[in-house]
Formats: sequence, structure tokens, C-alpha cells
Amino acid sequence: MYKNPKGQGLIEYALIIALIAVITMGAVAATGTSIKEVYCRAISAFGSDACQQTRQELNDWNEIFGHWSYDDGKVCGKRNGRIFANDFSGDDYVVNIDSATLSKGNGYGVYFRTSDESAVDGYNFQYDPGWGGGAFLFRKWVNGHELPPIAVQRMPGYDWHGTPREIQIEVVGDTFTAYVDGKEMLSASDDTYSEGGVGLHTWNKTQACFEGISVSAP
Repeated sequence: MYKNPKGQGLIEYALIIALIAVITMGAVAATGTSIKEVYCRAISAFGSDACQQTRQELNDWNEIFGHWSYDDGKVCGKRNGRIFANDFSGDDYVVNIDSATLSKGNGYGVYFRTSDESAVDGYNFQYDPGWGGGAFLFRKWVNGHELPPIAVQRMPGYDWHGTPREIQIEVVGDTFTAYVDGKEMLSASDDTYSEGGVGLHTWNKTQACFEGISVSAP
């Protein structure tokens, strides 16, 4: 029977590549790194936005101060604290929190476009029942100090405590838009900071937990 050497060679190459892939996946799994993570790292080198960057383990965060813990898939903070995602900085992005629950206290904040974490420059969105009878706010931070709000949406009578909330903060150009449970709550514009990282902020007697924190393309 006549055999096509060229075709046979292609088949052999395919089998070798498949074998290498199986060995590689086994080695990666043994180190505790997911195939998805390897794939995301690889395509990110080419500027792809196909993968989200998820932050759930405490070693993914830089704890500046406060009382933080990781419990059952949730990052939880108590009292006055700040924590920032490691190894992330961007210009336009969406901060996603699948579930944020304020158990007690006067609120929490979500930082974005931040730098100099010990003396924060950047912005944050505040879920704040302690401000003027309850409000959603955008604030700018300069050298570790928060300035008066650049946008306010008062929410008298809102159910602030004990209810899980889905939070999204869309950051595009000089415009920031906050969504709570899929509903747009407020928008603001400022061009002071064009890029930076993300983080969480608690204050006073706050107890809050955050689950499913990620950053995605707008």
C-alpha cells in the first residue's frame, strides 16, 4: 500500500504537539495554577481583554491598614481600613463586585485609578448610609485625604444594611458611572487621574464583605 510520507509526518507532528499539551497541563495543575490563568496571562501579553482579573484571596491584595479576612470566598473588612489589588493598574475599566454586604456601620468605598497606596491619590465610590441621611458618592483623594464629593445621589429610606448588593463602577475617559443591582445610581466627571489601581475602603464601625471582585474591559 502506498503511504504519503508528507501526510504521515503531519500526523506525527500533531500527535507530538498533543502529547506536549497533555504533559504541560499536568505540570501546571500540579503547581496549583489553573489552565484558564495560564491562558489569560498568555493572551494579555497581546492586549486581549477576553479575561477578567479576579481578586478573592488575601494574597492578591496589599493590606495598608485595618482588619481584613478571607472567609468562604469573601473578602471582609472591619472598622477603618484600606486594601488594594496587587499588580493591577489600568486606564479604562469596569470594577465588578458580585455581592457586597454591609452588615453594620456607616459604609464602604471602592477605590479606582489609585496610586501611592500609603497616601492615596485617586477616586472612590462610596456606599454611605452615614452621609446626610444616606447617599451614594464619588470622591477624589489627594495625598491620602478625601475631598468633598464630586457627585452625590441622596437615598433617603434606602435599605443599606444586611442586603447583598451587586456593584459596578464603569471608568471611561474622564467619566465614572456607578451601578447598584444593575441600576445606574450616579455619574461624575473629572480628569485629574487617568489611570491607576483598585481597592476597598471601610471606616468607623463598618463591617462589610465583598465577593466576586473582578476588573473587566468597559
